[in-house]
Amino acid sequence: MDILKSIARNAAAEGNRVAFTSRAGSLTYAQLWEKSGRLAGRIDAQMGDNRDPVIVYGHKDPMMLICFLACVRSGRAYCPMDTNMPEDRLTSVAREIGDPLILVAHPEDCGLPETEYKVISYDGLRRITETSGEAGQSAPETALRGCSGEDVFYIIFTSGSTGKPKGVQITADNLNGYLEWAVDLAGGIQRGRVFLNQAPYSFDLSVMDLYLSLATCGKIVSIDRELQNDIPKMTDFLSLQHIEYWVSTPSFAELCMGEPSFSADRIPSIRAFLFCGEVLTNETARRLMERFPDAKVVNTYGPTETTVCVTQVRITGAMAASDSPLPVGRPGPMTRIETDPETNEIIITGNTVSPGYYKDPGRTARVFSECETNAGGSCGLSGASADGSDDFCGPCRSYRTGDKGYLDETGMLYCEGRLDHQIKLHGYRMELEDIEANLEKLPGVSRAVVAPSRSGSRIDFLTAFIIRDGNGITDDYAGRKAVRSGLRELVPAYMVPKKIRFVEKFPMTGNGKLDRKQLEAMS
Repeated sequence: MDILKSIARNAAAEGNRVAFTSRAGSLTYAQLWEKSGRLAGRIDAQMGDNRDPVIVYGHKDPMMLICFLACVRSGRAYCPMDTNMPEDRLTSVAREIGDPLILVAHPEDCGLPETEYKVISYDGLRRITETSGEAGQSAPETALRGCSGEDVFYIIFTSGSTGKPKGVQITADNLNGYLEWAVDLAGGIQRGRVFLNQAPYSFDLSVMDLYLSLATCGKIVSIDRELQNDIPKMTDFLSLQHIEYWVSTPSFAELCMGEPSFSADRIPSIRAFLFCGEVLTNETARRLMERFPDAKVVNTYGPTETTVCVTQVRITGAMAASDSPLPVGRPGPMTRIETDPETNEIIITGNTVSPGYYKDPGRTARVFSECETNAGGSCGLSGASADGSDDFCGPCRSYRTGDKGYLDETGMLYCEGRLDHQIKLHGYRMELEDIEANLEKLPGVSRAVVAPSRSGSRIDFLTAFIIRDGNGITDDYAGRKAVRSGLRELVPAYMVPKKIRFVEKFPMTGNGKLDRKQLEAMS
């Protein structure tokens, strides 16, 4: 699998087929390839020998997709940043890169001063991609090196324990290896299918629908935040689009099931629900099977560091009816999963494991390692491309996930939560210490600890326990509102705790350590 070559073939063979649609507009494969080529030429001319990642800022506009492909066709990784990211987080990522080019694929300004950063505005992008004159002249295909092999294809910045986001680098080999396996999800994905894109592009779940669709000449139907907040209207929209593969977090499907019309009667085209990003509960699976009796429910698992997901399992009615937690699946032939015998930490080895964190060799060394080879010089993992033409192993690495789990006697993986203070809430991965560090930046906050509220293995919401510094914050509704408002300026909205509680002191264990378990019980 070579995703860029696949898209080029689709554009040549079925150029008039719609590749992407949202309420902001649509693109055919021919338009996508032509426009991204023009922009790639401009990026290459502007950046020259500079191979730094390019920030792409926006939400669900077709221009986002054009920018992604333009970056990688120019030989540079893209870094997606959604419009729900606060300016401080965007600034932090820009500073981490150094002197990045920023493509604003959104009608509204990104908020960063053009005097400090190289910014191409939305109007500028439209001029470049819609003209064939000098401003939008494509570089010859032979002049564009494109991302391949161990070139970094995209970087997704996730929550970091110090309050500073960490950039997960995914190479072209990683993505191509993932797609080689993922085209067999839900029993095999045929060409020309219709995929739901619900997740923002700064969340790696979006890679599943985006590139699976592009690899198989499908259509991406992208729904914006406003539409997601109006489930009846969204259901009507998806019905008209004949969605076939539903890709989302389980939480979003649960939200949709609050709308009675969300069923096979209204959207009969759905073939499969593909879930990733958080725990899929038995109740959610059972209710979906009742609403959509002919659709498959597929559970998957994998951290951002291993390229979307590395396991899959079709959930059966018997599994959903059981009292036991649902499995997260078995890996493909190019992935090996083990658990640490002492801690039960899940360790993933394979060709989709990231080379590490952007400009952070120390953190990389702590959780990543090169794949150990056997006496014959092989890592023990093998497989061939779907067409049988070649081996697609590529560089093979191991990643310690920080997740607890176990493998049953059949090799089925079960995930049991986190070993550290990293969690997933509504599909978004975050470090509790990241939220705490940003809370402690607020005036009037002396100390802060964030605890999750759980229902079984599922996290429902977060509570922030705060020790105040003097009288800068009042212990009332106004004070709690001030904390939430201040934190929203520093972190994405999904990281803001639902509850704020002011306390005089934190509970301690007998060893004099912070008792997070007691705080969790209080949340």
